[in-house]
Amino acid sequence: MFYKISGPEIISKYVGESEDVIRSIFEDARSQPRAIIFFDEIDSVAPQRGDESHESSRRLVGQFLTLMDGFDKSDNVIVIATTNRPQDIDVALRRPGRFDWEIHFPNPSRDDREAILVTSARKLATSGDLPHGAMADRTSGWSPAELTAIWSDAALFAVKDNRKAITTEDYLAGFEQAAKRRNLIASSRPATTPKADTAT
Repeated sequence: MFYKISGPEIISKYVGESEDVIRSIFEDARSQPRAIIFFDEIDSVAPQRGDESHESSRRLVGQFLTLMDGFDKSDNVIVIATTNRPQDIDVALRRPGRFDWEIHFPNPSRDDREAILVTSARKLATSGDLPHGAMADRTSGWSPAELTAIWSDAALFAVKDNRKAITTEDYLAGFEQAAKRRNLIASSRPATTPKADTAT
């Protein structure tokens, strides 16, 4: 059995509900012959606790740690998690015996960025020769998700101007929009680090 859990989706405004959801997932997984629980954006489920942390957040992290500690080597359950912000995960979760391995994926190189942009463009209606190489030069440090976001913004510009295909003008405008959003996020939070997959 494979459980794919989006961290933000299980966070509830109601007291105790998020803890109940996580507990139910682990209990059901344990009842299976074999199970994998995959948490995407684990930093939203187990954020770093501090003096200013909300009580509900501390309870959720505590519940998650308790469930992780309930496993032993004989269990047929594997827990995997991903995050773009490993520095935001509560340190207790990264101690030995909980998540035992960490795999870091660096941001794509210049050639990788161009390949991502070219591949993403194949799924879209585009017009003319688009400057993928120049765009790859301008996006140093961008993640694959940030690169593909350029296309979402470019498509919106095309639709706004009643065009059925993305032009170079839309492409550049999409980049500017994505760059503004990226800078806004960077200014409001600590710098993003490479994505880390963690498994136990």
